Amino acid sequence: MKSILIASITFMSLTGCSLYKSNGRKEFESDAPGKLKTSSVFQLKSCKKEGSVESWFNEEFPAATYELVVAENDLEVWRTSHEGVVEVKAIQKIDSTASGIQPTDTANAVTGQTQTCIYEFADMATWDLYKDQFIRELENNLLVAE
Repeated sequence: MKSILIASITFMSLTGCSLYKSNGRKEFESDAPGKLKTSSVFQLKSCKKEGSVESWFNEEFPAATYELVVAENDLEVWRTSHEGVVEVKAIQKIDSTASGIQPTDTANAVTGQTQTCIYEFADMATWDLYKDQFIRELENNLLVAE
């Protein structure tokens, strides 16, 4: 019984599944790229971790062209626009316990660091449409680059 089962599994794995060779599958694969939206709502331009001095300087002296959108204890969102493109700067405080570093592990502890990421939206209408969802994802730490 085992030999028949092993032989049938081997035969199926060597011949491949007929679903992937069917005309319907080939038609789907050729039509799919045209039907799917290839552009994202926003684009991540850069991300970096800042030390306490750099983050203090950026908090105290923000660029004059940026407008504060969200101000929370661990998250700030700033927005500016140039040539119709909306640039969003998200500043998040890094929680060392959330990254798996225990408070007793002082050699690897991350103290006073923030992460600054710059995102770009195509235009103001796109930003207005997706702003709430974008901020909600930032608050849930879904857009943090590791």
